[in-house]
Amino acid sequence: MKPVFTNPPRRGAVNIGRAEIAWIGLAALMVISLMWAVSLRSDRDRAEERVANLQTEVATLREGANATAYPLLPGPGAPANAGGTAFFALDGTGVISVINLDPAPAGRSYQVWYYPTTESEPLPGATFPLDETGTGFMLIPADVGVFSTVSVTLEPEAGTTIPSGPLILEGSTGGARG
Repeated sequence: MKPVFTNPPRRGAVNIGRAEIAWIGLAALMVISLMWAVSLRSDRDRAEERVANLQTEVATLREGANATAYPLLPGPGAPANAGGTAFFALDGTGVISVINLDPAPAGRSYQVWYYPTTESEPLPGATFPLDETGTGFMLIPADVGVFSTVSVTLEPEAGTTIPSGPLILEGSTGGARG
């Protein structure tokens, strides 16, 4: 039988087994995960800073504006494409403009409501007609006071002191004053 020769181990060579390779891989994965987490946090911080800058910019624009507009969104009693806008001038007067509403049935009319706070009872506004395209508007007097929400409901033609009809449009006004 012939002798088998093997190469002697090299000097300084390390014999690495599967367990060691798994631990090295796990450590590398943890380092990569940590770097990714730091990167995400940095992205989040930049996004929060951008939001804060935009909020400051909006506040600055509102201070210099001579009017502010708030959207009125359709309620459960409105056509899906209905909409409106509440505009307020610096002197407290305003206009509510609505579009794509169905004609009011005979003996009924659209009425505006002002909510001083989200928890308070509404203050009745005036009723207003629509034209044949479902468009209408109503002036908001300066003496209405401060309110956080404005809504439009379908009420008896002469109006009412408490909303009883379906909610047609509603929007937050952020404490606007009429």
